[in-house]
Amino acid sequence: MTSLRCEATRWALDDDDDFYPGWVKVRLTDARGREWVFFDKPPIFGGGDALSPKASYPVAVTIDCAILRRTSGPGGADVVTVSTGGRPVAEEGDRSEFDVRLDQLMES
Repeated sequence: MTSLRCEATRWALDDDDDFYPGWVKVRLTDARGREWVFFDKPPIFGGGDALSPKASYPVAVTIDCAILRRTSGPGGADVVTVSTGGRPVAEEGDRSEFDVRLDQLMES
């Protein structure tokens, strides 16, 4: 399985019965330096118990993804296009495909 390294930046809603297990905002900076923001439940980001209203943010998290293709980017660096499979999607533009650097990925 391939995972994309990201950063949880803050707890977005109170952890109460209506929103259990709560929601977090997560940031991804793509291969071109553009930031994308995701908003979803903690289990989507693999943060486990590290994500809570009382956590000290930012927290390193991951998003499961599939590799779609590899190309060369600016300066000849490898750029990998990945898909989150529709969960989560970026808030801006409802995107689920991103061009990232190879070092942003990890295999498990």
